[in-house]
Amino acid sequence: MYKKPKQISNVLFGWFLLFISERALRSLIYFFSEISPNAYSTFGPVTFLCIGPFFFLYIISVIRPESSIITYWKYHILCWVLVAISMHIIFPFRSDPIFYKKYILKAINIQWAIYVLIATISYIKHLRKDTEAAREKNRSIHWWLGSLLIAVYIQWIIYFFISYTYFVVGSIVFSVLFYMFYLFLLKRKKERNHIFEPNSKYNKKKIEDETASTLITTLTSIMTDQQLYKNSGLKSSDIAMQLGISTHQFSQLLNDNLDKSFAAFINAYRVEEAKRLIKENTKYTLEAIGKESGFNSKSTFYNSFKRVVGMTPSVYRDQFLRSEL
Repeated sequence: MYKKPKQISNVLFGWFLLFISERALRSLIYFFSEISPNAYSTFGPVTFLCIGPFFFLYIISVIRPESSIITYWKYHILCWVLVAISMHIIFPFRSDPIFYKKYILKAINIQWAIYVLIATISYIKHLRKDTEAAREKNRSIHWWLGSLLIAVYIQWIIYFFISYTYFVVGSIVFSVLFYMFYLFLLKRKKERNHIFEPNSKYNKKKIEDETASTLITTLTSIMTDQQLYKNSGLKSSDIAMQLGISTHQFSQLLNDNLDKSFAAFINAYRVEEAKRLIKENTKYTLEAIGKESGFNSKSTFYNSFKRVVGMTPSVYRDQFLRSEL
């Protein structure tokens, strides 16, 4: 389920990186070399036509890997390759480099901007549809995509508004941003694997629907009867042991079948317990209620309560007391 989309996204990112690096390299050569652009470039900037499409396809491959756009991504790119070849045949770069600077390059930058805007809109729509648990689970991916979008916007602004002579600034900014992100991911193996490694951990051990349904029923019974959530040091392995499955399988059950992380799952029970205690023990301090419900800190209690209920515990208690008058 996950392996193929992840591999495709890596391929698309690799192609995007290749073409954006080529543009950065050309800017460096143009700035530091004394020879004219047409002396080292046969095709001119027509290859830049691939930057926008590959960037857009990469973003879509991460947020909507099942999209038909990704299924037929090669045809999408082929269209632009044919456009680039046609442009090269009809308007050879070496015959009129000035024409390319004034018109073709500007048109390519606009095409790039359109693809980046579409990718941004698609990403924002996806982010809004995501559940809280899904956003938490994919936090590193959202951080990466957000950072990448910002970096591309900065580079596009430089290439579009700065004089052709100083395009080298775009190359420098690109290099700094890219290697900064790379070094960050290099030190964070978990985040790096989540973003780039094929997530095949559960592919061969997917829980069948019937088995998952039975496990969820048992899980609900255990949580209700034994009130395990009151233990502030509760671990996923503790519950997995009671269910008779591995910790990985339990995580998969929560993620795939309940669409919740372990923290979100446990804290939902703790919040319900806190609501009950607030109603039945109005003289208890909120901090005491939080601890009794299983939260190990006041901040975690308040944040989780507000996330689930939509208001802080103090506001909830005030509303309850007013309703009792």
